[in-house]
Amino acid sequence: MKMVRNEWRFIRHNRLILLSVIVMTLIPFLYSVFFLKSVWDPYGETQALPVAVVNQDQPVKYNGETLNVGQQTVQKLKHNKQLGWRFVSAKQAQQGLKAKKYYTVITLPKNFRRTRPQR
Repeated sequence: MKMVRNEWRFIRHNRLILLSVIVMTLIPFLYSVFFLKSVWDPYGETQALPVAVVNQDQPVKYNGETLNVGQQTVQKLKHNKQLGWRFVSAKQAQQGLKAKKYYTVITLPKNFRRTRPQR
């Protein structure tokens, strides 16, 4: 125990070694604080992530009713607050993507009502 006390006295009196000990203890602490902050809630602010939506779907008549699946999808997305949906034309979407205004573009194709998942 006496040896440990003598070492701490020596460290306190030698400023360069004291500074080294302080820095060596602070660096891992600061690293862990910044790292934890970056991964703590990765999905917490996605509503601010701008995503362009282009609706090119055309309504169709089916069994005497008009089906507008693309417009129905857009209406559902307007009420969805998980992402920052922006409803734009294809030209606006491409310009915004090039200007880094949008993170990505989701296009509902003209035949969206007919699109089926691949098997």
